[in-house]
Amino acid sequence: MQGREEETNGVQANPVALNAIMRASEKHLIVASEDILDARGFKLWAKGQPVSAGLQQKLLERKLQQPLEACLTAQDGATLPYLEECLEGFLAGDSALARGLAPWAAALREHMHALRLHSVVQLLFTTALATRTQFIAHAVSAAALMGAMALSKNWPAAEVRTAMLAGLLHDIGEIYIQPEYLDSADPLDLEGHKHLAVHPRMAQMLLSSTTDYSPMLCRAVGEHHERLDGSGYPVRLRGTQISELGKMLSVVEVTLGIARAPSAPMKRTSFALRLIPGEFDLRYVSFVCNLASAVAESLPPVAAAPPAVNLLNPIERIKTHMDDVAQLRHTLLRQKSAAPSMAIVEVATARLSRLQTAWNSLGSWGASASELSHEDHFEVAMADRELDQRMRELQRECLLLAMRLPLAERGLLAPLWRQLEVDDA
Repeated sequence: MQGREEETNGVQANPVALNAIMRASEKHLIVASEDILDARGFKLWAKGQPVSAGLQQKLLERKLQQPLEACLTAQDGATLPYLEECLEGFLAGDSALARGLAPWAAALREHMHALRLHSVVQLLFTTALATRTQFIAHAVSAAALMGAMALSKNWPAAEVRTAMLAGLLHDIGEIYIQPEYLDSADPLDLEGHKHLAVHPRMAQMLLSSTTDYSPMLCRAVGEHHERLDGSGYPVRLRGTQISELGKMLSVVEVTLGIARAPSAPMKRTSFALRLIPGEFDLRYVSFVCNLASAVAESLPPVAAAPPAVNLLNPIERIKTHMDDVAQLRHTLLRQKSAAPSMAIVEVATARLSRLQTAWNSLGSWGASASELSHEDHFEVAMADRELDQRMRELQRECLLLAMRLPLAERGLLAPLWRQLEVDDA
């Protein structure tokens, strides 16, 4: 009976990460750094023995005394010197972001060399190196941008390096997510987002439980998709609930997400970060906006527009959504619906109101295409894409909140999902 209880209390290896580690072991030397014991104390694998398919099967069948990541080490692969080489390649490249970071390049190299890479991190980075081609480049770019932001604020050396580590590690939780949810070219449905949305929290728990990195760093990694207005995930934190490093990381994450755009990525990032006041910390937004000004990107050619284009459509679209939500709110009040249902409608109302304010402030709506400058055309096109993105995020947020409600209450809110739906056609 005692043995059964110990096994129940053991640690189960994550099957997605385990499969990725095994694939990585075909290219890199990954060995047991200590005896791997199951929850009852039986040895499954001896210290120093390279991992293999035989270990994988044992791990799928048994719970462990210690997390698997703490029992393995990668003896080559994504070492700190390798990451330094990646940073050098990024800084020497011709991307707009690399050009913008040039004034801090020498200091970034120096601080990167001084980072302390925990063995668990090297294991997972080596796993990503073998299984996810863009992961390391994204991590190194984030470390560089975080470091430059910290240097621009004259942070002490130790804090600059903590910021760089936070950038380097922020997406490490993705190694535990099914690849189809990470690599989809299309917007994720609700189920896909639920899988993806746990990766910040998984990373925070992993780093807290298996490394000796500071609680401040681990917390920031868990916050990198949060937003100051509460529209982020996974916890919907607001304002001062988010740490300083977390606020910085959220700006970095958006910047790098847009950095893959084929034209004027820094201009696009600057626009997206400034569009809705209160989403991001202005101190870090201004840093990115200054980078965008410094690199002076060329605008893409103006796309041909239909002859009778109506630039008021986005404003009308937001107003239509607001009217629909107001009608739903009236209906729910009349039916004396429960407070949680009303709270979700209030979230939608507040978000739409802020969208309306932001889009009204652009000032180009209602003009004919011939009256707009090249810059105006560019901003109108970006605003249209951003509106689709914000509507998807709002619909998803409301759906996730509604999952806590009884089925009957969810049914009353069904019109809300339809009203917020984006037509991808």
